[in-house]
Amino acid sequence: MHANHLAGGMFILGFDGTAVDAGLRETVRRWRPAGFILFRRNIGTPLQLARLCADLHGLYPSDDPPLISVDQEGGRVARLRAPFTELPSARVLGALYARTGSLALAARAAAVTAAELTAVGINFNYAPVLDVDSNPANPIIGDRAYGGTPELVSAVARAVIDGYQRHGLMACGKHFPGHGDTATDSHLDLPVVPRDRESLEDIELPPFRDAVAAGVAALMTAHVLYPALDPDWPATLSGAILTDLLRDELGYDGLIVTDNMEMRGVWGRWPAAELTRRAVNAGCDLFIGGGGGLDGRHPQTEIQLELLTTLAGQIAAGEVGSARLAASAARLRAAKQQCMLRSYAAPDAETLAQRINAPAHQALVAELAAAQQAAG
Repeated sequence: MHANHLAGGMFILGFDGTAVDAGLRETVRRWRPAGFILFRRNIGTPLQLARLCADLHGLYPSDDPPLISVDQEGGRVARLRAPFTELPSARVLGALYARTGSLALAARAAAVTAAELTAVGINFNYAPVLDVDSNPANPIIGDRAYGGTPELVSAVARAVIDGYQRHGLMACGKHFPGHGDTATDSHLDLPVVPRDRESLEDIELPPFRDAVAAGVAALMTAHVLYPALDPDWPATLSGAILTDLLRDELGYDGLIVTDNMEMRGVWGRWPAAELTRRAVNAGCDLFIGGGGGLDGRHPQTEIQLELLTTLAGQIAAGEVGSARLAASAARLRAAKQQCMLRSYAAPDAETLAQRINAPAHQALVAELAAAQQAAG
């Protein structure tokens, strides 16, 4: 296989626009990326989104669909807004579980998310958040976490993982090995978690261990430094964290996905060649690019193309071994099979309207609101 396609097979790319155009077709022809990440700039109406995803699927063999991914956590991190069903934050679901001991509402919320995303052709969601909300000064996690104890986070996250994956939506737990105790935002800087190894074992790691046991299809790395685990490299670039800890100690053999590579926790701190070489050697299977700037509103950045080109050159030069590439490709195939990913064709407008914000979905939102109100 050509080095460009081998490199592309390790990338999830962002793009501009709300439809497949000649430029995007050429990108797929040249690189054959593993898939795409959608942002607000790509999303208009449900019908538009369904046609966009169907056209992206149409660029790939029907028996090997692309990953079409999105951040749809609920609460403040949700790319799909009304008329899609808008669900509350993870903290709300966690608080309801803590109060009632029931995971029924969390499981139903996950099923609604899976139903609506797959209805428009999205098959990969960057959720659930597995971070423990243990630092009140954290500027980026907060209510995105299910709660402040690993036991609570684990319980709700396992229900969400099951709810996604039994309905054909790949789950991606994040941000390994834990972003909950940071005091800075990895979009803007390189955070440091100063916990000792014992504390990491007690607080940060249990939800990830439990997600591995639950069969989570993918885990996302944190652009965060953990001196107790690796004094030199953030998790995304650390073999000690991704291979020794996650693969070997936790026994995880699913997909390892980087957080967005244009974030300042990694980009600009090391040359592109260092980033690609270290991430691949550390154990990453897929790179996420293409946020279009830190706020997602700028024209598509060149960062992902620089990383792509760099990795292709390293592959062509033999700096990245074929066995390493084959292992990542095998994990991607296994994840698709595990979650029953299939090729997608857009339904007609009437069918789609019945699947988006359906009466049962509206009823769930009302139940969640009532449960919140009852909790005071």
